[in-house]
Amino acid sequence: MQIYVKDFPLATPVEVMIDVSNLCNFRCLFCPTGDPELLESVGRPKGNMEFDLFCKIIDDIGKFNKRVKYLHLYKDGEPFLNKDLGRMIAYVKSKDIAVSVETTSNGVLIDETRAIEIIEAGLDRIRISVAQVNDTGYKNITQTYSDYKTIRKNVKFLYYEKVRRKSPLEINCKILDCGFSDTEINKFLDDFGFISDGVSCDTLMGWSLTDVKDFTLGLPIETGTDGFIPLNRNRKVCPTPFYTLAINFNGLVSVCCVDWSWGTIVGDVSRESLFDIWNGRKMKEFRILHLRGERVKIKPCANCHYIMGLNNQLGEIDGYSEYLLDKIVSSLC
Repeated sequence: MQIYVKDFPLATPVEVMIDVSNLCNFRCLFCPTGDPELLESVGRPKGNMEFDLFCKIIDDIGKFNKRVKYLHLYKDGEPFLNKDLGRMIAYVKSKDIAVSVETTSNGVLIDETRAIEIIEAGLDRIRISVAQVNDTGYKNITQTYSDYKTIRKNVKFLYYEKVRRKSPLEINCKILDCGFSDTEINKFLDDFGFISDGVSCDTLMGWSLTDVKDFTLGLPIETGTDGFIPLNRNRKVCPTPFYTLAINFNGLVSVCCVDWSWGTIVGDVSRESLFDIWNGRKMKEFRILHLRGERVKIKPCANCHYIMGLNNQLGEIDGYSEYLLDKIVSSLC
């Protein structure tokens, strides 16, 4: 799906992320959710999204002029900790408001019952985040879990079951390179290559607020998460505010999927329509700060590693700052 800068501001976001649960059964060293003290320091609440609120959000998305390209049922936590996940997927699919409905999971809770549930609900794509390739490594990274075989067993059942049912569900497994040896990476590829539709070894990222904590574990990161595109350390304008929205479990709307501290809130979908938030003054003012080269005024954006590694369908928009600024400022008048 090609997006052109001349079409900004978009009438419909390309991607919407809904955090059905910001709780997690892991405490991964590279993830903000894995650090309770850090989350407490920024006052981030925790919980599961209520089904009624979820339905309201989906109905709101249906009021845009076309379907969103990607609907991610995931942001900060483990989606399968929400017992309503299957119902949520089924509700989204019944409304036909997204081209692809997707989620991400660490795989622990996807037992046979939950696997069948998401297949029957019509999920289009799931990404399984594998943390390590043995029990000891799992415990070292997650600090809570040490059963590698269960992860693989769950993924294997999900894959074989979706094949048996001729489901179009796409299963992708990825591992974040925390300094793995070639032997460890090859083991991951061997263990999951034949029980998934795709595998990848991704690069760690520093998230937002990189001055608060180093989520790269001290590794020399030179590319985006895909491991190929070099970091653009000079990027001034982040494309994310122009095509995405992220909705937290309680309805507060963040601009960005890596806003783990909830510092980019632009609305509350429990009280406002998502359409009004997307087209609202707060969203426009947020974009204006980026276009003026003043993202330093937005705390999570000031020292963000994510912006440097973006490999997105928009490409670079720094050169279009004045053009876009004129369009957005005039819309505020």
